[in-house]
Amino acid sequence: MDNVAKQEFNLRDLDTKSVTLFPSRAQIVREVKSLQLTPGLNEVTIVGLTPTLDEESIKVEGTGSATISDISVDLVANLASFEDFYPSDDDESDCSIDFDYSAKKPDFGYDDQLEALDDRETLLKDELEQAKEIVASAGRRLKILDAYGNSLDKKRNVVIQEGLATYLNERESVFADHQKGTSEIRRVEKQIKKLQDERLSVSKLETKARKQWDKDREKERKAAVKKADKQRAKRIDRQREKKRIKKERANFWPKYHYTVTVTLDASAYTPLSSRRSSISSEADVQLVKQKDAAAQETAAGGESSGGTSCDLAISYVTSSAFWAPSYDLQLSTTNNTANLSFEAKLTNATSETWRNAKIILSTSQTSFSGLEDALPSLVPWHVKLGNKSSGIYANDVLHSREERDEQVTWEVQRHKQQNIQKPRAELFGLWNDAKGGEAFGTVAAAPPASLVKNKVALAQQVQLQAAEQQLRNNYGGPGPSNNINLASLAPAVLKSSVPRAQAKKSRARLGSSSFAVSEEVKARSDRFSGGLFGSTAVGGSGGGDGGGGGGAESDAEEEDLDGDDKTILEATPELDFQDSAMEETGLTTTYDLPGLRTLTPRSRASKQRIARVNFSNIVFNHTVVAKYKPVAYLKAKLRNTSKLTLLRGPAGLTLDGSFMGRTRIPRCSSGDSFHLSLGIDPAIRVVYPKPEVRRSTTGMFSKEDSSIYTRTVTLTNTKAAAGKAATLYVLDQVPISEDERLRVAIHSPRGLVSGGSAVASGVPGREGADQKDWGKATALLRKENEISWEVNLKAGKSVKLTLEYEVSAPSGEFVVQC
Repeated sequence: MDNVAKQEFNLRDLDTKSVTLFPSRAQIVREVKSLQLTPGLNEVTIVGLTPTLDEESIKVEGTGSATISDISVDLVANLASFEDFYPSDDDESDCSIDFDYSAKKPDFGYDDQLEALDDRETLLKDELEQAKEIVASAGRRLKILDAYGNSLDKKRNVVIQEGLATYLNERESVFADHQKGTSEIRRVEKQIKKLQDERLSVSKLETKARKQWDKDREKERKAAVKKADKQRAKRIDRQREKKRIKKERANFWPKYHYTVTVTLDASAYTPLSSRRSSISSEADVQLVKQKDAAAQETAAGGESSGGTSCDLAISYVTSSAFWAPSYDLQLSTTNNTANLSFEAKLTNATSETWRNAKIILSTSQTSFSGLEDALPSLVPWHVKLGNKSSGIYANDVLHSREERDEQVTWEVQRHKQQNIQKPRAELFGLWNDAKGGEAFGTVAAAPPASLVKNKVALAQQVQLQAAEQQLRNNYGGPGPSNNINLASLAPAVLKSSVPRAQAKKSRARLGSSSFAVSEEVKARSDRFSGGLFGSTAVGGSGGGDGGGGGGAESDAEEEDLDGDDKTILEATPELDFQDSAMEETGLTTTYDLPGLRTLTPRSRASKQRIARVNFSNIVFNHTVVAKYKPVAYLKAKLRNTSKLTLLRGPAGLTLDGSFMGRTRIPRCSSGDSFHLSLGIDPAIRVVYPKPEVRRSTTGMFSKEDSSIYTRTVTLTNTKAAAGKAATLYVLDQVPISEDERLRVAIHSPRGLVSGGSAVASGVPGREGADQKDWGKATALLRKENEISWEVNLKAGKSVKLTLEYEVSAPSGEFVVQC
């Protein structure tokens, strides 16, 4: 093997030729174009196939001058790094507040003016001090002068006239100085007061400007804080979204993936075609002459250059991708028409992204072919008498043991092509490091692939055993018998009956409502919500050629769901899509989506418009069971006049432009009809008073007690007089006698006979000449003493329907319900 030329391709780098989606699985075709080969043996390895594929479905084909000598498939650990493939963007900018707290206050233009005022005030104060000094000096001099005057009488040889003249002159001088200083003080103080007032005005202007600046600064600060908070909130939202995207990607990041190794022998010119572990031969596939000639020319050119080339196509099947129908129905009661948008929900829960691929939808149920099932032969059914202690299974007259075992085997084998889902937690997600954190693809501590394959096989076997046991419980069997070998059934069963039974119980709790979300689609979405992959899965969305039913069980469910639909509010669809091309081949219908599309792994399904169907001549009618609920239920009967087979699926319902909620479209072939319940119609008013009872007067000496019961129902069509007449079916009943001595006779409507023809009934519900022409009504007595009125009630009119019956019983006996 040293001379083997080896090449490796990652699946994500290969072109996706086509993806065919089925109701329960998908087939993918990948291409390796212009593969260069060297003479001799070549080994081509393709890595990265989804771990959810079916190993037995891998097929390799090709064209070129080589022979496929061997194909091997292995489940290996994914060595790629999640962080390398999806690098994290941690260079987020800092969300700090963009505000300068250290900024100094600016000059408001008043500093120079205030400084000049301060200088002038200083000069005036100096002048004030000088004037005060003059006044103080004059006062001091006056005191000295007074002291001098007081000393004159004590001095000798002093001429008093001269002393008084001196005192007078000096006192006048002192007074003049004192008066001058006082005047100067008054003048300066007045100027200072004026200057201070001027300074106060300027200071107020400065304070006002400073406060405005502080207010603007605070506004800027708050704006900066608000901006930083918004940036922080956006950053948190981005981080949260990144975590969501990372978690979403991690849910589809494979811990393990399949590798396909193809060994090619380029020494012979043989067409390429092989399934796993098979060798092609000239008897298997013959190339077209043009391709053979082209291959020979390529080989001839390759000989001169030392090699040749070929094209490979690898196809495989996975159960983690599928499609389910969905509808948007718009009804109009004014013109009795409807428009139905047929849509497809595409789900890809694998680890692969199919880029620029041709998407094909098929209704084929490839889950069961029955080719490997042998024709059964009847085993003699021997019975004997058993005592009461023989147990619950002693009475084998209804079902034999062989019948129960074969029924269980049949149910299990019906899904043999549908792989029980592999435990998703073992195959998807990020590796955890020793500290319990995510190691982003580090496989140092990854369990061996062989151990994982054993866990997968064990989980499939457990699911298969649980499915068989549940089936046996449903069929009343005692448990697995010796002639049932689980190992011989292989772990190639795709769906368990345990969720199927749970879905049946859920439907039983919901009654006959068909407005509930499709259990099949809902269960499929539950596959990828966590835990074991497929532990809550319901296998395909049905059986049969349409993919909408599920065999006899689904047919029975559809019969229940066609009757009384209820509404669950849900948002109205608002997307529009391009229609698809449809092709019918036998019992299978395929839809080719226009153009090339990319399907990435995601938890939610994408939507694609398939076709649009128009309905005309829709029949609307009302059903009234006033005995239980005094309301009128509106129903619509639609006939599928298109060539399209409608598959069973949920639908958004819009009535006269108003969104009503979600309902479910039953499976309807071309030319067939189906019914939809549209809920309670408030335009039809129903009045159902309490019953009237009176004693019968037949025979005073009769040995029977007879009572006559009267029940009335009044129907009013409150629509405008110009509206259409309403068709109503009113149901009521009379008791059924289980004793020959107890007699029940119907008095009104007159002439009612079980199995007979309908009789006219009904009177106007209102008084007035204009109320006489209210319409018409006929009554019919059905099985189980059920009375059915068919009423055609005109708009704005009212009708009263009367039911009167007599019950006769022996005197002294009481009438009770069984």
